[in-house]
Amino acid sequence: MNPTTVAHLRLSDLRRTNPAYEIVRGKDEFGQECWQATLCVEITQPMKEAGLVEVVRRPDYLSFLSALHRQTPILHSFRGTHLSPQPRTYAM
Repeated sequence: MNPTTVAHLRLSDLRRTNPAYEIVRGKDEFGQECWQATLCVEITQPMKEAGLVEVVRRPDYLSFLSALHRQTPILHSFRGTHLSPQPRTYAM
């Protein structure tokens, strides 16, 4: 498979397994590849204090995956609480 196909498959898998995030792959302000996940719910003060961040952004898939996976247990600890959804934009 070519690199673009692999990236699209990875992006599709990430979106399927992380529904609380809007995940995109694109170019940063310097024209370099960039992966970004934006949380689709409003972050409360307790979430911030627990270490949850609104945007996870990394220049490559592996570092992005690692950073996003560090956020997952933090987000899961807030399951069952009322979360205010944010609109999805799917653009970088």
